[in-house]
Amino acid sequence: MLVGSMNFPGRSVAKEIHRIAEDGFDFLDLTLEPPAAWLPDGREVARLLDDLGLGVVGHTAWYLPIASPFKELRTAARDLYRRSLDTFAAAGAELVNVHPDARVPLHPPEQVRRRNAEAIAGLAQDASERGLRLMVENLDRGFARAEDFRAIFEAAPGAGFHLDIGHANLRLGLGESNRTPALLEALGDRLVHVHVSDNRGGADDLHLPLGAGVIDWKGAIAALRSAGYDGTVTLEVFSREREYLRTSRRLWLGWWTGG
Repeated sequence: MLVGSMNFPGRSVAKEIHRIAEDGFDFLDLTLEPPAAWLPDGREVARLLDDLGLGVVGHTAWYLPIASPFKELRTAARDLYRRSLDTFAAAGAELVNVHPDARVPLHPPEQVRRRNAEAIAGLAQDASERGLRLMVENLDRGFARAEDFRAIFEAAPGAGFHLDIGHANLRLGLGESNRTPALLEALGDRLVHVHVSDNRGGADDLHLPLGAGVIDWKGAIAALRSAGYDGTVTLEVFSREREYLRTSRRLWLGWWTGG
């Protein structure tokens, strides 16, 4: 089990890498978004990570319009994505995520899924050409349930699954619980990376420290163990106070080891 942290894209990537190393994490979840994290020199990032003994996975901007109804926007999004892939490859990453684009109004769900499948298949090929493996992250709506990913993984059979346990706890239906067990049952054989943060359910992805929301973390860990997972886990906890992130790391490792 390797536990990592994301850089805050509003701050210097180099300063964020030092912070993550100082807090005892194993790897950087390199988030490439404006204003301050677009685009760093991937080779410099790789050298700094090597000096500090950190690994790296790639995290792209969640708001890229990869499935937009406008061809011009889809083309621009793919170009921006390819540029981020070049940086991730130079930085030494092996995995890079993509967020399906559910922001396509007035289009039926099946059409949105088909358009995402086409886009993500192309991005998976772009990633593969750079020695990277694409992984697809679950969202809170549109791409929240296992069946929502069927077309994507048919179009991109080599892609992995990126589980966000916080997202799996949002917009739950009446009587529905966290979707993590169901997602793992259907997609566990593709699981390559995990994000964790807490929330209170509902519609708001709060990125709270672990234990500050309502997620059953011991139950989530049991589901991961049942799926045979023991890979990289990113704490996607956002707070000005670093101690919340440090405490979340301590809690996660304690729960994982049964403490």
